[in-house]
Amino acid sequence: MTPIPIEHAIYSNADSGGYRFLARSPGFQDDWLAEAERICTGFGERPAGVACPASVFAQPFSLHHVAIVQVADQGHDDAGRPGALGFYLLVVPRRAYGDLMGDPFQIADRYPPPWEARGDMPTLSWPAAPLPARTVAEVQKVLRNGNSATLLGGAQALVDGGKLVFERSAPDNELLRNLWLLLPDTTRSHLWPASFAFGNALRFDCLAVPRADEMTYTSYRNEVQAGDYPEGRYELHLQIAVESGDQRELDALFARHSSSQILKLVVMLLVVVGVLALVMRMLTTQPRPRPTPTQVVSTYRTVPHLEADYPKMSTPLRLQVAQMLHDLAHDLGVPAHGPKPTVETLLEEIDKRLGTPDPKRDPGPLKAQRPAERQLRVLLWKHDVSGFDDLRLNEAELVERLRNKLVPPKKANPPRD
Repeated sequence: MTPIPIEHAIYSNADSGGYRFLARSPGFQDDWLAEAERICTGFGERPAGVACPASVFAQPFSLHHVAIVQVADQGHDDAGRPGALGFYLLVVPRRAYGDLMGDPFQIADRYPPPWEARGDMPTLSWPAAPLPARTVAEVQKVLRNGNSATLLGGAQALVDGGKLVFERSAPDNELLRNLWLLLPDTTRSHLWPASFAFGNALRFDCLAVPRADEMTYTSYRNEVQAGDYPEGRYELHLQIAVESGDQRELDALFARHSSSQILKLVVMLLVVVGVLALVMRMLTTQPRPRPTPTQVVSTYRTVPHLEADYPKMSTPLRLQVAQMLHDLAHDLGVPAHGPKPTVETLLEEIDKRLGTPDPKRDPGPLKAQRPAERQLRVLLWKHDVSGFDDLRLNEAELVERLRNKLVPPKKANPPRD
């Protein structure tokens, strides 16, 4: 990785004469000024009484660059109301922005705004070193702050292509930073966040605003809807990696391809396969006999009366269920499986230990029955435990029923004479 040049500029009305560019670096081109001004004015008109002590947002800037913008009040009038507003723009090459894992907040942290600068400023340079990898400990700390449902559901919604809006009276840098910490690198590189904005003329993918009316944000999910967003594969695997302390799995999740990248690969593969098929047809002189198709009949049984999907478990319930399954596995003589086995791992090990007593109740591999609640209900059905299809029972109650069937309570010894 080579050093990354970063051009920068200050746009403000802190001096007399209205909004204008007060300072910029030599490489901040003249033909960038109109686009930079559009981005700054797109921040919106200040609502009455709303202050902006410090906000960060990111926007695409030309075909080959990204703008990371820091916004802050530059003073107050005689009545103590915020007046001047300053914008500090950092322009980063788009490819380099992807190399920096699409994290505008860390880039902004390294280059705080020089609000007093005027005239020429030197070009900045990002050192020839990538950002440090995100760790399990960092993610665990973020998810313990009390709004893990909002963060996890919001992350899954953004991965699925959704948009989020949070209603705040002031910038919420912590919320947006924490949400960005949970996203894959490729997703972050193609989404545009704002920790605060007066409006949404710039059409951010995720933002906090003073007022999020339903008419303006019809295609966005609000904070409550983010917390209730259905658990998806990314969120599930993220929770498993964090709860089990699996740094390798966490690294793999953050490095995963985005859906758009996968679609491009699929299209390219289809084109290659089509070309190869055409070439083979042209080279083949005689058609080969087609084999007689054979029908494959599955021996696996379908579990009756089960939903196709289930809502995600809360973190406290998941930890409780994991401990109960750990105790059950111990009583069944299942070998220990790591210091912090997940619910899915424990269910799979217990299933291997118990086998399939009744061939008529063989649902196939348990790991194919995700999510965890469905796996648990399938395991109860497999061993003829009543209540497997009772939606009133939560996961902990289901484990208790399984234990009562598999490990009956010991009878007390009668008193001796």
